[in-house]
Amino acid sequence: MPSRSRSTKAVPKPTKSTVQDQIMEMPTWKKIALAVVAVVIAGLCAVAVYVYGTYSRISVNSPFKKPSPTPTSSPIPDTFNQGQQHVSLLMGYGGGNHEGGLLTDTMMLVIVDPPTKTITLLSLPRDLWVELPVSGDKLSGWKINAAYAIGSDDKGYRYKPQEFTGPAGGGELAKYAVKQATGLDVNNFITLNFSGFRRSIDVLGGVDVNVETTFDDYLYPIEGKEEDPCDKTPEELQMYSTMSAAITEAAFPCRYEHLHFDKGIVQMDGETALKYVRSRHSAQDGSDFGRAARQRNLILAVRDKIFRLDFFPKIIPFINTLSEDLKTDYNLADIQNALNYRDELRDYRITSTALSNDNVLRIGRSPDGQSIVTSQEGVGNWNAVHQWVKDELTRLRNPQPAAESATASESAVSTSPAVAQ
Repeated sequence: MPSRSRSTKAVPKPTKSTVQDQIMEMPTWKKIALAVVAVVIAGLCAVAVYVYGTYSRISVNSPFKKPSPTPTSSPIPDTFNQGQQHVSLLMGYGGGNHEGGLLTDTMMLVIVDPPTKTITLLSLPRDLWVELPVSGDKLSGWKINAAYAIGSDDKGYRYKPQEFTGPAGGGELAKYAVKQATGLDVNNFITLNFSGFRRSIDVLGGVDVNVETTFDDYLYPIEGKEEDPCDKTPEELQMYSTMSAAITEAAFPCRYEHLHFDKGIVQMDGETALKYVRSRHSAQDGSDFGRAARQRNLILAVRDKIFRLDFFPKIIPFINTLSEDLKTDYNLADIQNALNYRDELRDYRITSTALSNDNVLRIGRSPDGQSIVTSQEGVGNWNAVHQWVKDELTRLRNPQPAAESATASESAVSTSPAVAQ
């Protein structure tokens, strides 16, 4: 678990949105935004909520929101582009027997903008250093991937603010951390563990993914072998515990497997798809931008498969697959109503980008020596990052003509129409 650094800063209170009770009066643009989220995000999470009994098992809500017979989500805040932006936080984590099971391995924002018919996937580095309220009104430094784990652990972190406790505590604290780093208000969250991810892809019968670059990864972690000594003596283990990650990775080859993906359309089952999107150590495609593009390519493949299939006969197996592995604060009524607008997604473009040390971040060290990622302006100074996010969203929503873009600086950002015609 990441170590904290001391701080005496007071915690800014998270803003609370009022509860939306009149679902049917929702503006059309919001219905479309929710339809995008419902249809595009990894395997149609919305399908599971058609059966309320299962929805009650996967839905979590903050205990500090107004009680309602049906769990309700917050309306979209008036924050950007005249309030017509909807932001969802998609998180993947190991769960089960994985080391640090609730530490989020993947954190991605799905940003829907109906006026420009654009969906932007913004990937966040898991080592991003943020300040979290783990003890009363005091902030301390943590990697952002710890936010969901801390918010989900009421026993280990008994003195958290009440807003970050209960069934929705993990998601609420993760949303808080993401807003701190990006400046974006996050409306809803969805979490899916690795087991659920694999099964959701398998229930669809696999997906055909466009692998854009041939790549190898010789350091993909093998589940259950994270602490395997690889025949090292206790003395050697003690020696390696003080060395850098690059040295220890080479010294413990039994903990890793070799991945290879060829360029082209590759049919993937759940296990293969998980390895494809998690891979981090490829010399050819291991950058933050490369990983963001791979995550986008998988989402495109899932979405296309759902549109091609008559998916409804698979509702029951899909529900059985995800009900134990999926958590969300989405509202049942919102999603059911929004799915009526799924056909309008055919004209949406999907773009992807990433916060990284290639733009406004830099690699550094925490007070206790951890390798972390911070703003180039320094720990806790997010002004330039917030401005970059706003400018990047504007750029991706207003693409340059081909002649102009040929002379623009390369950014490794991909775009695609929402549905293959």
